[in-house]
Order: sequence, then structure tokens, then C-alpha cells
Amino acid sequence: MGRLLSGSAVWRMLCAVGAFFSAAFRGSRLNQAVGCAWKNSALRGWFRRRLDAQDGCVQSSRTTRLLQSLNDWLSRRFRLKDTWSASCLQRCFSAIACCGRESRLLGWLFRRGVTGLLLTLLGVYVLIDYTLRALLTVPLLSSVWDELLILFALFWIVWGRMGRKEPVRTRANPLDLPVFAFFCVGLALMCVVGSYPSIQLDGYRATVQYILWFYLVTRLLRDRSDLTWLYSLFCAVAFGVAVHGIYQYIIGVPMPSHWMSKAETAVRTRVFSIFGSPNIMGDFMVMFAPMTAALAYYAEKPSQKLFAWLTTFCMCFACLFTMSRGAWVAMAVAIVLFILLVDRRLFLLLAAGLALLVLIPFVRTRIGFLFTQDFIDANTNGGRGGRWSLGLELLEASGVWTGVGHGMFGGAVAMQNQVLDYVQYFYLDNYYLKTLVETGYLGLGGFVIMLLGMITASCRSICRTGAQWKKKSSRNYPLVCGMFCGLLGVLVHCFFENIFEEPYMMVYFWAIAAMIVYFGFLRKNEKEAHT
Repeated sequence: MGRLLSGSAVWRMLCAVGAFFSAAFRGSRLNQAVGCAWKNSALRGWFRRRLDAQDGCVQSSRTTRLLQSLNDWLSRRFRLKDTWSASCLQRCFSAIACCGRESRLLGWLFRRGVTGLLLTLLGVYVLIDYTLRALLTVPLLSSVWDELLILFALFWIVWGRMGRKEPVRTRANPLDLPVFAFFCVGLALMCVVGSYPSIQLDGYRATVQYILWFYLVTRLLRDRSDLTWLYSLFCAVAFGVAVHGIYQYIIGVPMPSHWMSKAETAVRTRVFSIFGSPNIMGDFMVMFAPMTAALAYYAEKPSQKLFAWLTTFCMCFACLFTMSRGAWVAMAVAIVLFILLVDRRLFLLLAAGLALLVLIPFVRTRIGFLFTQDFIDANTNGGRGGRWSLGLELLEASGVWTGVGHGMFGGAVAMQNQVLDYVQYFYLDNYYLKTLVETGYLGLGGFVIMLLGMITASCRSICRTGAQWKKKSSRNYPLVCGMFCGLLGVLVHCFFENIFEEPYMMVYFWAIAAMIVYFGFLRKNEKEAHT
């Protein structure tokens, strides 16, 4: 378009006319008179005094004073840091840290500083949450401690960048755009569905708050030791939970009567460990059992490989003792996928295990009950099938594209408020359907796109680490596969349970997703890492 315009006759004519008048005016007496008058004018002198003054009105203006005050306020951080360095409290902390460095148990934590502390708190997140909510029963602290941890992690990341006087690095990865799109879709739907804004805000916060750990973990992880420490903590906590669940099964821990049908006489108990729900307990095992199995391929010593396999079997048995059929299906999917990705020779072990499971009475009872008339009647009248049908009816009545609103049905926030008189409140036991009813097709579409982005990024990480695995330049491939299989098992279980309603499940899920992305996209190569 520009070439056609510049080559046209009209354009050349206009340029010629402009050049003629410009040359005429430039050499004219009128031009000289106007220029002389402007140089000697009072207006030009006024502008010059204002613009060139060092201590004049510009320097003393309200805008300048405001900007200077803002700059002084921002620079106080560095003065605060100097004050902290010279304080008695800092010297006490340094003395404690010096003693901690000499300890084998706490040496790594003190050497890694605050970042190591944050990763440790993240690794034992479920234990801290259980201690505050169930053992100490401090309502105020138990309700805000996780938000405070997020804020402190964010503050520490920004503080570290400011201390080095460097901008915060973006560390872009393929999952940034899908997660951001999901956040935006949720905000837009909250604005469109205007009823009960406080409840919707609470429901939206419960959905997106813990996804922030994905971004925090990708910025807290600095090198291989951080990644190893966090991975080891996850597996250690899961192993402890599994042992506790097996202990519950041995002693026959009491359970509510509504957890089992009267026809299932072979089932004497269902374990739940520290979670209060066997379904959540089973899903916790589904998430971490493939990760411990991956350690058997990552470790070099035979004793370490043996311990990793024993840990994996403990988690599988703990999942079995939950009697959660949804967790069994999710565990089967995770195991089959792990075998396909890592070692197909394990299919023989899997076949032998399935043959032995058929011989266990409570397994036959739980699976056989699915094909009885009692189960069909219970599922239709008050069971998952009946609740799913009511949820779809509410979706059609409220609008299939926008839904009934965040936190209004099928989840924990809705159960706490129950503001709709015409709705029968219950847990929907299907997180995808719960998302569909609350946010419609638009919200479910954003959620599915985010999950597909996570799966795609994980597959790319698997491909990248797999190429290094074949070249024997890295042993990270089984670890990435184990984490991915655990996350995929959780997504399968979401068809039968509101898994993402539990804060610790979301924290661990997105932290593991961040570790997968770090392996594939953010980690330095092996040579640089060793250097």
C-alpha cells in the first residue's frame, strides 16, 4: 500500500507543492521576523526558566515531591536490610544457623537458607495442615496459615531479586498461557453471574489460590539439590501416611456405618490415615506410588532400589485397604501408564498381582457389589448417579454456558453457605461435573484447556528427558514419568471424587506439575549444573 501511494501522481504533486512553500517560507523575511520575535519573547523566557531551573518550580512541585517520596519509600528496603544485618537478632540467627550447619539432620536446611525452609514446609504441607486443624485445633491459625505461606514465599522471591538489584525473571514455560486463560475465564464468569458476589469470590479463591504454587515452585527451585530434596520429602511423607494406613487396617480402626453397605460383609474396615476420608487417602497413594517406583530406576545402589520397591508396595497396599473403587481405577491407570513408559517387563508382575487380588475376599466383594441390584438402587437414589442427574438439571435451569456461579453448588464452599432455597445441597463427587455446574461450558472449557496444557508440557518434558535417558547422559526420565503418572491418576480419580476440593491435594498436584516443567524446560543441562 505504501509503495502504491508513494508512486502515485497525486502524491508527487502534493510533495512538490509542499517543497515549494517550504523553500519560499524558509528564506522569506516573514520567517526571519517570526524567529527573532520568538527568541526575544517573554513566553519563551518563561518556558526556559521553568524547564532549566534547578531549584525552581519544577523541583519543588507536588509531583516531584510525590515521586521523590515514593523513591525514598522504596529505597528504605535496602536501609532496612542494612539495619537487620547490624542487629542483635541477626547475630542470634547467625549463631543458630552456624550450629544447624553442623547437624546432619538440619545441615542442608540451614545451608539452603529461607528457600530450603520454604521447600521443606511445602514438602510436609499435609502434616502441618493436619497438626493445626486436627491436633492443635487453632481455628484462626489453621484457616490462614496456608495463605500466609503463599505470601511469604512470594515476598521472599521478590526480596531475593531486589537484594541482587535484578528484575524478577519470568521463567516462561508452556503452561503459563493455559493457566492465565483459566484465571481470566473464571474472573469473567464471576462478573457475568452477579448473584452472591462474596460466595463466588470465595469459590473462585478456593479454585485458583493453590494453583499459584505452580509459579512459586518454578521460581523457588534453583538447582538439582532443591529438586532432589523436595522430591524426597514428598515420597517420605507419602510413605509415612501409607504405613499409618496399614496400621489402621491391622488394628481394625472404627469407621462410620454409611461408608459400607450391609451386603459387603467381607469388608471389616476402610483406612483413612490423617485425611478423614478413604477416597482422599487412596488418591494420595495414587499420586505418590509411581514417584517412589521411579526411584527404583533412578537409584544406583541395590539397597536403595529395594527400599524404593518396598515403599511402592506399601503405598499400593494402603490404597487397597481404603476400599475406594475410584482410587483402585486411578491406581490401575497410573501403574499401566508407568509400565508403558518406563519398563514393560513389569506387565508380568502386574498380571501376577491381579491374579492374587482376585483371591482376596474384600476385593471380590467390593467389585461384585457393583453388579447387584442393591448398588443400582443406592446409586440411583441418593448415590453418585442420582446426584449427577440433579446437578445436570440445575445446570440446564441456570444456563449451560455460565452455570450457577462459583462456590454455589456441589463443593465445600456451597455446603458452608447453602443460600439457594430451591437447591438440594450435597457433594457432587465429580470435580469435572462440579466445575461444569458452577461455571458452565465456558468454565469447564478453561479448566480442561489448562489440564491439557499441563499434560502437553509433561509429555514434552518426558520426550526431552527420554532422549537424555537413551544417551545415558541423564537419569531423570523415570522421575518425570513417575510424577506424570501420579498426576494423571489423580485426574482420573476426579471423575469419582472432588479431589481438588482438598487444599493439600491441589498444593502437591501443582507443585509436582512445576517440578515436571522444571525438569523439561527450566533446568540447566547437566554440565552447567555440575559447574
